[in-house]
Amino acid sequence: MSESSVVKARARRRAVRSAGPPPEDTLPLETEGVELTKAVDVTVKVTKSESDSPSEDAEPVTTLEIPSVTDVVDDAPESGPPRWVLIAGAAAAAVVAIALVIGTGVFAYNLHTASDRDARRADYVQTAKQAILNLTTIKDDTAKADIDRVLAVASGELKAEYSQRKDAYASVVEQAKVKATGEIIESAIESEDGDSARVLVAAKQTLTNAGMADPQTRYYRFRVTVTRGDNGITASQVEFVA
Repeated sequence: MSESSVVKARARRRAVRSAGPPPEDTLPLETEGVELTKAVDVTVKVTKSESDSPSEDAEPVTTLEIPSVTDVVDDAPESGPPRWVLIAGAAAAAVVAIALVIGTGVFAYNLHTASDRDARRADYVQTAKQAILNLTTIKDDTAKADIDRVLAVASGELKAEYSQRKDAYASVVEQAKVKATGEIIESAIESEDGDSARVLVAAKQTLTNAGMADPQTRYYRFRVTVTRGDNGITASQVEFVA
């Protein structure tokens, strides 16, 4: 073999070795810090290196095609609660909101009703107290005016009785030099029925007249029937209670 042939053979062998890594060599795959959430399909393609002057003795070069980490992460399933959980939560919140609105409305209605009832009862009691105060307060020098005050809050049976005897009653008070002053001790609703009520009133009366040297104190208990009508609330009947 000539020296030139030996040189060409060595050059050919160096060209073959430089065409690519040995088959048993491995390609490093850097995956540190990357978490793969699903299986990765690795496609292995075996291709031959191409050059302008392909060599018959060149060995094939092995290449690996691996999906990028971005593709794998994009294909991962979305995290979070299932859709039915979100729908159930929204429905529960709506039910709670509706219940709160209804509860607030009922509370407001009951509060308004209770307030109206208390105001109505207070008017009944006040009318009964005023009627008894007028009945137990009368003086000889103001007899007719005192009786007019009784009639101002009276109706029905009570008004009819005092209207018929107004002059006679005033004459007796004037002749006897009566001076009576009333005071309300206690009062309370006994019963209520629609636009009327019965009110119990305890009163004290301090009385003097021409035949008594010292004033007398008397205690009474009355049952007053009050009625709501076109002229407001009036006392229609007064009874003594033992």
